Order: sequence, then C-alpha cells, then structure tokens
Amino acid sequence: MLAEDLFKLLKENGINCFTGVPDSLLKDFCAYVTDNTNEKEHIITANEGNAIALAAGHYLATYKPALVYMQNSGLGNSVNPLLSLTDEEVYSIPCLLLIGMRGEIGVKDEPQHIKQGKVTDKLLDVMGIKYSYLPEDFQQAEPLILNALNYMNETKKTYAFLVRKGCFEPYILKNKRQNGYSLNRENVIEQILSKLSCSDTIVSTTGHISREIYEIREKLNEGHEKDFLTVGSMGHASSIALGIALEKEDRNIYCFDGDGAFLMHMGSVVINASRKLSNFKHVLLNNEAHDSVGSQPTAVNRANITSIALNAGYNKVYSVKTQEELNNVLNDFISDKGPVLLEIKVKCGARKDLGRPKEKPVINKQIFMDNLNQIEYRYSGAVNILPKILKSENAKNILVFTGNKSFENIKPYFEKNLKGFNINYYNDFSVNPKEEEVKKALLKITNNFDIIIAIGGGSVLDFAKAFRYYNKIKHKLIAIPTTAGSGAETTQFAVLYVNGVKTSIDNKLILPDYAVLDYILLKNSPKYLKACTALDCLCHAIESFWSVKSTPQSRNYAENAINLCRGNIINYVNSNDEKAMENMLNASHLAGKAINISRTTASHAISYTLTSKYLIPHGHAAALTLPKLFTHNLSVNNINLSDKRGLEFVKNIMFELTLLIGNKPEDYFFSLFDLIGIKYKLSDLGINDTDLIADNVNQDRLKNNPVILTKDNIKNLFV
Repeated sequence: MLAEDLFKLLKENGINCFTGVPDSLLKDFCAYVTDNTNEKEHIITANEGNAIALAAGHYLATYKPALVYMQNSGLGNSVNPLLSLTDEEVYSIPCLLLIGMRGEIGVKDEPQHIKQGKVTDKLLDVMGIKYSYLPEDFQQAEPLILNALNYMNETKKTYAFLVRKGCFEPYILKNKRQNGYSLNRENVIEQILSKLSCSDTIVSTTGHISREIYEIREKLNEGHEKDFLTVGSMGHASSIALGIALEKEDRNIYCFDGDGAFLMHMGSVVINASRKLSNFKHVLLNNEAHDSVGSQPTAVNRANITSIALNAGYNKVYSVKTQEELNNVLNDFISDKGPVLLEIKVKCGARKDLGRPKEKPVINKQIFMDNLNQIEYRYSGAVNILPKILKSENAKNILVFTGNKSFENIKPYFEKNLKGFNINYYNDFSVNPKEEEVKKALLKITNNFDIIIAIGGGSVLDFAKAFRYYNKIKHKLIAIPTTAGSGAETTQFAVLYVNGVKTSIDNKLILPDYAVLDYILLKNSPKYLKACTALDCLCHAIESFWSVKSTPQSRNYAENAINLCRGNIINYVNSNDEKAMENMLNASHLAGKAINISRTTASHAISYTLTSKYLIPHGHAAALTLPKLFTHNLSVNNINLSDKRGLEFVKNIMFELTLLIGNKPEDYFFSLFDLIGIKYKLSDLGINDTDLIADNVNQDRLKNNPVILTKDNIKNLFV
C-alpha cells in the first residue's frame, strides 16, 4: 500500500499524533510521516517505552489515541508502560501500535530477530493486546483499521497491527536532514582500530557500526576475537562494556556507540561514569540519525552530548567533526584514564555493499570469550597475586604441578603468601612428558582439589594442560612460567609423547585461565636452559610471522616478540640482567600468543625427532634449522609456494622479516648461537643420520611453512 493512503486514513479518523522508534520495515511509512507532519505531531522518541508514555500523555490531554510505531524487538522496551500505565486494569489508555514484524517464521532474517519473531504474537496474547497483520492491499486494510479504531474508542484498549516486509510501496524521505559533516564513519572506525593495542577489547552497538567493524577486520585479515558485535539489544552496548570492564581491569574496554543507541538508554551514561573505571573508553559515532532504518533524525542535534557525559561524571570528553580535530585528540583519548568519551560527528550513510557477520552470534560470543577470559598478571612479584586469585575462585585445596630439582630454588618464594591453603605437589613425569605419565597421574590424584597451578617450564605447563584435558572434571588452571621460551601459559595446545611420537593436543579447553608472569622466577636459571628456551621463543615468533595461518594480529604479536628477543636475548642468557629477564618473559608470552593463532612451521616440525631420538632440548633442536630455513623461505617462487595468499604476499612477509632480523639472516643466527654458547653443527652434536631426521617430520607443522620442503631440502637445512 501507499504510505500516504494509510496516513490520510488515520488523520481523517482522529489520529494526529505519531511517535516511536524507526524500523526498516516501516521506514517508508515513517518517512512519509516525517515529510507531512510538524514537530508537535511527530516525535521520534529515545525508546519505545518513551513513545507509549508520550502517547498516553497525548490521550490524557485530547481524548484521542496516538499511533506508536516500532520494530517488534522494541516490544521489550514498551512492555512496562503497556502493562503498568495504559492497560485496562490500570489507566485504560488506548494506543494504536504499528509493529514491524522482523524474524517472522519461515522468512529469512538476521539472527537477533529470530527469537523475537517466534514470540511476538505470544507476547501480545499474554499482554491481552488484540492484533492483526496489516494487509498489503489498502482496500483490504481500510476496514480492518476502522474496526481497530472503533474497538479502541469503545473499550479504551490498545490494538496492534503487525507489518510484514514489503507491505509499503517505497517512499524516499524528502526532508532528509543534512548534518554537514565530512567524516566517513567506516574510515574513522578503521583509524581508531589501527591505534588500539592487542589486548584492547571492543563492544559495538547494533546496526552499521558492528557491521563495519566486522568488514574492517575481514579486509585486514584480522580475527574477530577482540570484538563483541552487539547485533540486538539496542542502547545497551555501553552497559555490556561496563560489565566487562568491571571484571577485566587489566585491559581497556572500548564501547563503539551510535547516537540513536546512546539516546535509547541514556541513563546508563550516569552508571558508566559512577564506577570511575580507568579502562572504560566510550566512542560515540554521531550522525544525528537512525542511519540503518531510513536515516530518520534523532534528537541529538539539540543536545550537547559532551556536556551530558561530563556532567554525568566522565573524567574527560572530546568532540570532533573534522579529520584534523580527530588526529589531534585520538592519541590523548586512547592514553587517558577513563571513563572518557570521544564524540565523532560523521556524515550519514554506509556502503551499499556493506556485509554482515558470517558467523552466528553464539560462535562470535565464544571466540570473544576465549580471547577475553585468560587473565594475565605481568610484573615483578606477580606471584604475590596468587592468594587473591585463589580467594576469588573459592579455592582451598590446590594441586600444584612442578619440575623436580628446578622447583626447589623457587619454592620458598612461591609459598610465602600461601599460608592457610592446602597444597599438594606432583612432579612424577619426564622432561618430555608422556601420555602414560598423564594417565598414571589421573589414577594417583583424586579430584579433591579446587584448582590447579602449574609452575615451571614448558614441559610442566604442558603436563598440567594435558592432565586437565584427560581429566573429565574441569578445574581452573593457573600457569606460571619459570622460563622465557615456550609461551605455554597462553596456548591452547600441549605436547605429549604418545608411543614415542611427539604429539600435540590442541583444544580450547586447555588454555590456562590465568597467566602469572613474574620474571623473578627466571633468576639463577642455568645458562644452557636460558639459551634453549630463548631460542624456542625466537623460533616461535619467526615461524608464526611467516606461517600460512598467520594473521595481522599474530604477526603483530610476533613482531613485538622478535624485537624484544633481538634487544635482550644475549644479556638474558649471559647475565641476570633484570630488564632483560622481564623483556624476554614478555617476548615468550607474546610469541606464545602468536603461535596460538598461527601454529609453528618447519623448524618445529623437524625438531621433534632431534629431541625424541637424540635428546637435544626442544628450543635448541628447533633453532638448528632456522638459519637456512629462513634462506629457503626467501627463495619462494611460483613453483615452491604453498601459501594460498600468493607469491607477492609471502615475498612481502619475508621482506618484513628481513627488516626485523637483518639483511644477512644466516649470519645473524650463527653469530647469536656463538654468543650464547649453542652448538649448531650436526657433527659437533654427534648426529650423522639426516635421512632419519628427514623421514620423521611432523607433517601438520610442515604444511604451515609458506614454502614447500622436499626431503633433500630438509637435509640441506643442517650445517
């Protein structure tokens, strides 16, 4: 039907107040109303409950019902005033509801509408509100509308019409507000994302903003684990962000909001400010319109958002409308202590080909939670946080996995703050843990403990993770590394030897819940152990950078780890320099985060036999092939390429790595080996059977290498 026909019929029958929140299924009707009413007759409200209340006020003053329009998701906001204000058992005030029917059964729609579509009619039934589906044909609709108006006049009850997609003929808004701003919202979002750190977390509001964040991540080949894309619950994004910020004080939480959503539940601004959280950052992308549902205007242009936020209690507020202004304040906003708000005034509109998230919301939620829920403590003396963690988890009885002799030196430091807790130690496993040792532990250890702590090198952490994997009762795991190498505290895999074959368990369930990094635990480690673990860290970072599974995020982690290694590895191995220890522990942690995304490649694939057959420690074994493997990967061409992203992509990756390592990578590695006392010639290590090594390569890890390796290639990697 024509929106004009419905509008005129309503006006002729006494409906001269139109109010509500725009909806995409009603945008043609809403646009016509906007063009053909004055500001007294048509008010776009902050939320649907506001509209019901405004309609009630209109009736009290005029004896005439108002029309309230909304999407069916807005019923949630309107339930309270519909039941406690306008209902026949309270004030008996009639309203005519026009409800966009999203998520209708049998009609494909966005995931946030599916449940709402299933229960809309049931909600109306439960509330005692009579309803009909509005016919597309005006001739059929007219008698139904007149009957509804008569029903309302006689009973003083509310009546609802449900509107299906395509009910109205298209109508283009003529009086579309031109806000005069020049900034493009998607470009602004991309600029902000490029400034954020790896640990920063984003909660974005429903509509174009979340879709644009998703598209930007896709374009940059980044993951979506740092973003909670709020596909429904309009107006609640900042409260979601606040809930996260309260629990994750170790990372910044950014809320990306829109002006329509900001207005919808603006009271949350006061709550956000009241908590005084330094990690709460609020970005308001303001185009003064409900952009994704027809660009209907919001009332924001009449309000001073920054003054509202400042008076609500935000520490600092910014408002910008040009690129120069944004450039001038963005770094300050990011570094400021929250709660802080940045309003960016942007022009209306989005790309016509703007996509939507491909994954279901529940999948995005799990990816987000997996990334969010490892809590990190990284500082000197971090072990002292253990009592606080244990109390927060209501843990009294603690199972602690440790190394053998290596733990004795740090035991007093570990135990000094754990008085009052029952500690049971377990260390009956090898340096290279075996599956049968895990199964033995399961038989010997009962489940009368509340939490697991693993304190030691990569083998100890791997054993604890494997134990948790095999144990059917999931206890939380606190991982405390005492070496700067494996990064096992931040990975979801654990290495076990199964029937003599080095095997990797890979499962999200074994990612430690807490990572406690205290560089004091690295003091007095044997030089050779420090050298081996440091090389493992360097291998992780380099292999992650060129892995076929690398992402911009994993390469960012890897690049930071490489820079830390290059600046600190020699001092770390050859002395007890505290800054070097701290930096290498951070490098190991970052490299672990990198391989958790990308996995390792050829150097690790080849190293397993060197460890299992020749007992060469893991980090040492992994580093033996790294110099010549680097050269081999530099020789990438169309014939030996294995990365599906293409030859130019791999060449660029290797070029970036060369800038990080140096123009002569082999010289760098061999010089490094000499400086930290690592033998790298097979003849010096008593190994002469390269066929055995080449025949026993982990194929899964080998496939991650960007350049194909034949058996002869593998044999030629050794000196």
